[in-house]
Amino acid sequence: MRKDWETLQLCDRFFDAIEQKDFSTVEKCYAPELVMWHSHDCLYQSRESNLKTLRDGMTRMKKMRYKNRRIHVFEGGFAQQHTLFVTHENGFEGQMDVCFIGYTRDGMISRGYEYFDTGQIEKFLGPRPTGPRPG
Repeated sequence: MRKDWETLQLCDRFFDAIEQKDFSTVEKCYAPELVMWHSHDCLYQSRESNLKTLRDGMTRMKKMRYKNRRIHVFEGGFAQQHTLFVTHENGFEGQMDVCFIGYTRDGMISRGYEYFDTGQIEKFLGPRPTGPRPG
């Protein structure tokens, strides 16, 4: 099997598993040394911390879907652009355009970089409550 085909399968397996709330498969997609970075806070997350974040989101969100997936495989990894659609606990349906870059080793994601436009945050999380703040 060609290496680029294996990388494409890994990418699909990872994002499909998140959609299906299949945490075990998500976990198997990550190399032991995984480090994840997100553009919203510019911080690096360990494998354990990122898995906890994903598990919390997969549990909290009623539904998560990656639509309009555009995948480019390159030597040592992949880039995927997509629109993430989520249904929050309160029923709000949010969406956000995302670019995920994954570097791979031995058929697993070893480093990940997730970029999204923070200007779209209300479109993703929903309008913030207005009025006086408690306190």
